[in-house]
Amino acid sequence: MDPVGFTARMTAAARARETARPDCLIKDEFAAVLAGSEGFAFLDRNDEVLGGPRPTYAVRTHFHDEHLLSATKKLAIRQVVLLAAGLDTRAFRLEWPLGVDLYELDQPEVLAYKAALLDPIGASPRCTRHVVAVDLREAWPSALLQAGYRSGAPSIWIAEGLLFYLPEPAVGRLLEDAARLAARGSRLGTDLMMPGFLLSPEAEPFRELYATLGAPFQFTTDDPRGFLRKHGWDAEIFRQDVESARLGRPMGPVPPVGPPRGVFVTAEPLAGFS
Repeated sequence: MDPVGFTARMTAAARARETARPDCLIKDEFAAVLAGSEGFAFLDRNDEVLGGPRPTYAVRTHFHDEHLLSATKKLAIRQVVLLAAGLDTRAFRLEWPLGVDLYELDQPEVLAYKAALLDPIGASPRCTRHVVAVDLREAWPSALLQAGYRSGAPSIWIAEGLLFYLPEPAVGRLLEDAARLAARGSRLGTDLMMPGFLLSPEAEPFRELYATLGAPFQFTTDDPRGFLRKHGWDAEIFRQDVESARLGRPMGPVPPVGPPRGVFVTAEPLAGFS
């Protein structure tokens, strides 16, 4: 698998750990199978460098789940695009309304790895699932269109746990390509790390671990709203620590103090962007 594949297995392990809680924020019956022993080992190492288990992945997954279900149920959006879907199982575990087309984009090796684990246990999607095997560094918009995506209809795009692994020019291109394909009424959900945290001495072991495993952090911004606007999206920003506290899973002091470590983003495409 691509080096970033270890993060997919680790977040699957985090989903499995969350599912086992009596007060779980999410339920993912497939997560433990996808994580495997390596995923749980990666999660333990991640917890160790952070000083103990954190609710980061559970809160992030819950945030994007709620955004997706709101867009499809309340706004009647029927196209979902998961960029770098990795070991995401939303096609199989969420209660989708009728008529949803879900497009999973990722490298062929990652999608084959997931299929090899899910097919034998009879995992069945709860929507119309389209697997688009493509590297996001290549001509992925044309691959998405060939898979049946309709650029004239509203869509919701999710780039979860992705953008901070890419160099800034690649982040900008990805957002712009999505904005050009997103019709009026579309939505975007993503998450970003803030430079104040990532570049701090506190985060040094965290940075070193991911770099050692082949997935160095490359992109942060202290102006997420401005960056998104520059690349085609009108964004609303949510502090991750505030969302965690709201859900009863605080990442630190309550109420949160100081600058955020990371943010969640929801956005709409800017009118006339090209």
